[in-house]
Amino acid sequence: MCFSESQSYINAILLIGGGIYLLPKYRLSIVLIFLAIKDLIQGLSYRFQNNQYILTLLAKLSWIHISFQPLIINVIASYFSKDNNLFWNFIFGLCIIYGIVLVFTLKDFDLLNINHCKKRYDFDDFCSQITSSYIGKYHLGYQFSRVDDVVILRIYVVLMFIPALFTKSKRFILLWLLFVMFIYMGFPNVGSGEQAAIWCYASILYILPVALLNNQVAKIMV
Repeated sequence: MCFSESQSYINAILLIGGGIYLLPKYRLSIVLIFLAIKDLIQGLSYRFQNNQYILTLLAKLSWIHISFQPLIINVIASYFSKDNNLFWNFIFGLCIIYGIVLVFTLKDFDLLNINHCKKRYDFDDFCSQITSSYIGKYHLGYQFSRVDDVVILRIYVVLMFIPALFTKSKRFILLWLLFVMFIYMGFPNVGSGEQAAIWCYASILYILPVALLNNQVAKIMV
């Protein structure tokens, strides 16, 4: 897949179109439209690379989007395991609370004046001095100026990949985990913000077919 501004817009259009097509299957529609917003943000970030004010604004929106990604992945996983509504409602609640907390770990939104985080490695874009984006080696990359919250950030992985393992959606989430791992292994030695942007960008390759072919997927994965 070609990483570019125009392809980001195409991704957004495809995802929005898929979301509308799948109505009234709201769990699937919400997921696709949510992902479309991220592609739109990335496309605009390409366009305004020379405007730092707009880049910072777009990066802030991107951080809000990232903060609620565990929620949205659990929403689509729940579609394939509808007999566990009590469990999923509990997970949704956790993800919403977590998302709100994670939003406020961005220094721009920090209410408690917590110390700035220190980079854990050279390519750590999640502890940058500014909140913005840049043109990376392969794709757009994000930089986030954040507070010191290593544990909170790691909870992101737990909430995204673990809950569905206890439901009929475990095959769906295991394939999603493999997909994300493949993206990270396929693009080493680049900033963490660029890696994250790549797998968000490429998520259409997995999520869109799963959503559109949901009936067939339910028979195979569940």
